[in-house]
Amino acid sequence: MKAIIRSLAVTIGFLSTLGSANANLINANSSNYTTFLTTLVAGDTLKLAPGTYTGNLTLNNRNGTAAQPIVILGSGNATSFTGQSCCNTVSITKCSYLVISSLQLDGNNEAIDAVKAEGTAGNFAHHITIQYLHIINYGSDQQNVGISTKCSAWDWVIRKNKIIGAGTGLYLGNSNGNQPFVNGTIEYNYIANTVGYNMEIKHQLNGVRDSFPGTSVNGKTIIRHNVFTKDNTSSTGGNARPNVLVGGFPTTGWGATDHYEIYGNFFYNNPVEALFQGTGNIIMYNNILVNHFDPPGFSAIALQTHNGVSPQNIKLFHNTMWAMNTAGGIKQTGASTSFSQYCYSNAVFTPNAITGFTNALDNVTDLYANASTHVLSATPAITTLDLYPKTGQLMGTLTPSTLFSTFIDWNKDFNGGTYNWTYRGAYSGCCTNPGWHLQLDTMTQQSVPASVYTLSLNADVKVYPNPATTELLITTNHGAFTKAVISDQLGRKVLSQKIVSTTTKINIVNLPAGVYNVSLEGANGNTVTRFVKVQ
Repeated sequence: MKAIIRSLAVTIGFLSTLGSANANLINANSSNYTTFLTTLVAGDTLKLAPGTYTGNLTLNNRNGTAAQPIVILGSGNATSFTGQSCCNTVSITKCSYLVISSLQLDGNNEAIDAVKAEGTAGNFAHHITIQYLHIINYGSDQQNVGISTKCSAWDWVIRKNKIIGAGTGLYLGNSNGNQPFVNGTIEYNYIANTVGYNMEIKHQLNGVRDSFPGTSVNGKTIIRHNVFTKDNTSSTGGNARPNVLVGGFPTTGWGATDHYEIYGNFFYNNPVEALFQGTGNIIMYNNILVNHFDPPGFSAIALQTHNGVSPQNIKLFHNTMWAMNTAGGIKQTGASTSFSQYCYSNAVFTPNAITGFTNALDNVTDLYANASTHVLSATPAITTLDLYPKTGQLMGTLTPSTLFSTFIDWNKDFNGGTYNWTYRGAYSGCCTNPGWHLQLDTMTQQSVPASVYTLSLNADVKVYPNPATTELLITTNHGAFTKAVISDQLGRKVLSQKIVSTTTKINIVNLPAGVYNVSLEGANGNTVTRFVKVQ
């Protein structure tokens, strides 16, 4: 029967002007989905029907390609996996180019992880996208994790997930530093009310990047547009943890020049520890940090030596902080004198606002109690909180920007607008905040995500991103095609658009989640491929 199903599914093929390759849409439900897990190949989409799934999602040696990832797609919270005591709910071993999207994972308070790239000998996991998951009830112990990598892992995208009440939200890299997490992108997630860390990225020992070609590179890990929040469910005493901790990279060899690029995030409350702790090479800008607690002895941002690595290349600029931490706002200790550390153009309303920097310029500082002098609404209630500048506030002379111009969104503010470098803090502008209202939820995406998987039909045609959320981009040689037609899996046309330039944007916001064909029509015939739309 399985062979018959796959034979029928192959009719929904991946066709191109260069030929064809199998790319199957496989519809499954809670009673039969496990029969397909061991046979998924590049280009397959396993569409999981709504229902309660009492088994696990075990993926072993499933490998897609950059052009044809393997996609496992649910229907949001309606497709719900219930945690079982035997094993982690989603288990990944020796997989690559894999997308897991739009599922609810309910841990049932078992002592397990929700998603785990397992730490078995010789394991790896690369080019993995985890997105639109709702992860709940994995908080029976601080050691239970929402999304975890315990093997060498590279080129992961962790996007638009909600992780609520886990022991630890994200734990990336092995605890002893021997299994690195490399070149990750962590964006638009909401991680709340964890017992320990919202997120920890572990340090990396010298030499551990030599094990795989994918880790034997120099790169960066991007952490952007996330909401990290903790409350009174946090562990205390020796088990107290920051919202986010990032460990150091190797000090020699591959990875020694890697850095974290951390921007556009909202850190909210930690009653027991720092909002952020880090070491090594850190670029941190356009973040908003708020803490209405005063954990004794802990600054809001702590840049300090950790696992033998000192703060190295540090650039903090355009951050806004409003915090009660009497131990300090931005505090740096033990920085390496072989590198330079900069703290420019921040707005910090906390006692002992900025300490430990020899290169500090154009920062505005004041006490926690005086924040309302500078911003629209400094209130304890998040429903009315607005740290946008008042008229004439948080401004000064033009801050030099040369040091920062190589970073991704260096010239944008928290809302994604162009930054006027006479402002201080995460916002550029005054009087009325035009952007996302600070809240405990995922942020609104400012643009189409970077192309994680690009469907390369031939040398001249690319369709991306895949999966897509709001827009589909098509690039072609000018004049090669004149029209793009999107149809559903029953062949019904749902969208069409003329192609008048080398890059065409198609708005797909109103399309239901699912799998679609896109046909590009031109004088030399049609080219057809397939993409996945997620919510």
